[in-house]
Amino acid sequence: MDVSQSATTEIESVWTPGRPVVTAADHTAWERWKRHQKREQQRQRRASLRRIDYYPSADAATIIDATISPSPGGDYSNVLDRIVTEWASGIK
Repeated sequence: MDVSQSATTEIESVWTPGRPVVTAADHTAWERWKRHQKREQQRQRRASLRRIDYYPSADAATIIDATISPSPGGDYSNVLDRIVTEWASGIK
């Protein structure tokens, strides 16, 4: 096998999306691709959503903490959404 065939074989053995992960090099390439995909998805998600850095007062923290629950919708984001929505509906 001459040098050009060796280089072609190495290029062909590099993993690409849609191909099976067979070799250790394929696994490494797949992990790198997966990390890149996750980072890109997170960038797109963050670009499309509003993020508010919020430090509640002691009184507000007490109300928020009393409303938090392990059930669906009981996390900080959903609780703050409910509080803001209820507050906004009262001022219309």
